[in-house]
Amino acid sequence: MQEAIVVGGGLAGLSAAMKLAEKGCKVKIVCLTKCRRSHSVCAQGGINAAMNLMGERDSPLIHAYDTMKGGDFLADQPAIVEMCLTAPRIIHMLDRMGCTFNRSPEGNLDFRRFGGTLYNRTAFSGASTGQQLMYTLDEQVRRYETQGLVEKYENHEFLRIVKDDSGRVRGIVMMDLFNLKLEVLKADAVVIATGGCGVLFKRSTNSTFCTGAANARLFMQGMDYANGEFIQIHPTAIPGIDKLRLMSESARGEGGRVWVVGDASKTITTPDGRTIPCGETGKPWYFLEELYPAFGNLVPRDIGAREILRVCEMG
Repeated sequence: MQEAIVVGGGLAGLSAAMKLAEKGCKVKIVCLTKCRRSHSVCAQGGINAAMNLMGERDSPLIHAYDTMKGGDFLADQPAIVEMCLTAPRIIHMLDRMGCTFNRSPEGNLDFRRFGGTLYNRTAFSGASTGQQLMYTLDEQVRRYETQGLVEKYENHEFLRIVKDDSGRVRGIVMMDLFNLKLEVLKADAVVIATGGCGVLFKRSTNSTFCTGAANARLFMQGMDYANGEFIQIHPTAIPGIDKLRLMSESARGEGGRVWVVGDASKTITTPDGRTIPCGETGKPWYFLEELYPAFGNLVPRDIGAREILRVCEMG
């Protein structure tokens, strides 16, 4: 393969472009906005890897089990195991590239606990992990730009793929958002890394360009679309005038607690079948800590979102 097109300039797109360029392939990156403004910069919390630097006897296989369980065992299990086994190497690679991960007093990588696990396995960079990862990968891609292996087409919108008579993808059609001119790029392969479709939901914390338009256009051209039901409903957000802002899980990882005003006249059923009162009347009721004592406020996000909805609907 001599030439490739990567549609999307976020973490996935830049990672793909970097790896292709490492092998000597010429890469064209097509991004709807500036690469450094891709939605990946909004990731705040961190990136998981079971490196056991906290002395908790954590391991990639425990990480894999937690991931499978957190996904209700619906995900591709061999892929999860491979991801969890590779995760420590990815953290080391990003660290060597210069990503400014937080450090412990001893100088080691610092880890904190996130939802769905009892281990500290989340490497992070303050409250702007996504931004630091983006800047790190963008700088690596720029190295290959100077060598002529990577060319960026920022502020260009992907419109459709181009196929030859045998049905193989040979390029794309895109539109320059500055002058609205259509352009055609040719390549031996096309990588689609255009992110999610969160803006389909009214109360989304996603960027306004996370519309899923590229996926829809590919589907209309005959591509298979899978796993569209896996949309994460984040438990916590901050309301704004125009849209919601994400309240990172790191807030709970650092000790934040989810509560509502208690009402002892009402009861709720726990996951193990017990019926308990909804706290003390007029006082904060930390319901996640009572319903899930092992995980507390760091239950998996789908469980947290469902329990918050259940408590709010009770009034």
